[in-house]
Amino acid sequence: SNLLRLSRLENQSAAENVINFSLDEQLRRCILLLEGQWSTKPVELDIQLDRIDYRGDIELLQQLWLNLLSNAIKFTDPGGNVGIKLRGTPEGGARVEISDDGVGMSPETQKRVFEKFYQGDSSHATQGNGLGLALVRRVVDIVGGEIAVKSTLGKGSTFSVVLRAETNETP
Repeated sequence: SNLLRLSRLENQSAAENVINFSLDEQLRRCILLLEGQWSTKPVELDIQLDRIDYRGDIELLQQLWLNLLSNAIKFTDPGGNVGIKLRGTPEGGARVEISDDGVGMSPETQKRVFEKFYQGDSSHATQGNGLGLALVRRVVDIVGGEIAVKSTLGKGSTFSVVLRAETNETP
């Protein structure tokens, strides 16, 4: 299904389902959708969400959060921590940081982590297909945002997504 999603997104040039919605509530719902993963592992969640109303493509952004959250949980050892932060930006957009204290990534992996089919940590290769972060990158490109990763091998990773303020105009 990720391959089909990515194929569809590669042919999409703009956000299609742009509406006003609560970004913090969307993140809460994504966390709840993944409860089976974080509660059975178990993983501690540190959730710090500012109340932010946002105008954007709700479906694309949900896919983005689910991929990043799922990866953070997957690459965190049982008893580890996953952080989810949402803050507004001075320009009226939003900044989301999803962090973990899991396996982390080498500098080489960080350079290639958004490439299709790339899997830097082969110990988790049976749990994915190397398309999740390629999807994330494509979604961020479509919505006109920015994404960055900071990671230290053996100490964890933080993915930061900055979403610009959307105009109220329909594309």
